[in-house]
Amino acid sequence: MMHEDLPESIDGVARYPFKMRDSLKARGLFIGWIAGILAVGGGMWFYTQPLRSTILLQTVNQVLETVQDSRRLEERIPPSVSWGQIPWGNWYTLADSEDRALVFSVMNQGIFIPCMAVVSASTGKVVGDTILPLTNQPEQTLKQIPRGIITSYIRRIETPPFLQTGARQ
Repeated sequence: MMHEDLPESIDGVARYPFKMRDSLKARGLFIGWIAGILAVGGGMWFYTQPLRSTILLQTVNQVLETVQDSRRLEERIPPSVSWGQIPWGNWYTLADSEDRALVFSVMNQGIFIPCMAVVSASTGKVVGDTILPLTNQPEQTLKQIPRGIITSYIRRIETPPFLQTGARQ
């Protein structure tokens, strides 16, 4: 018997199982790398949350000082553990006030705009029915955001399951 009869074999042993095994091994290594990168990234995101929250607090206070707003954030309110509730920003206490502040981002025309909403601790409503853009020119930024988008964000903040103030409507 000649080897020409078996073009994909060496000495009567088929090559196909070896190719398939090598392919599965390569795919397994690739999937392992991806899983490892995701695990490291997720761990870093989880364990750096207090640092990121502190940096955000300091940055927002600097912006409020720059725009000559007298309010200051004091400390972060830990999120309530609730399955199915997606974190949508960071809640902070305000210095010398019972009210709470939510720092979040508004999406407008593909751009994230950092904003702050002050929520009354007694009523659970957004104070002044407005949000404050945390940018260098807040008035110009606020004019660029359509009022309908601002209203939808305010209504979402005021929903009872979302509030971190303890107020019930």
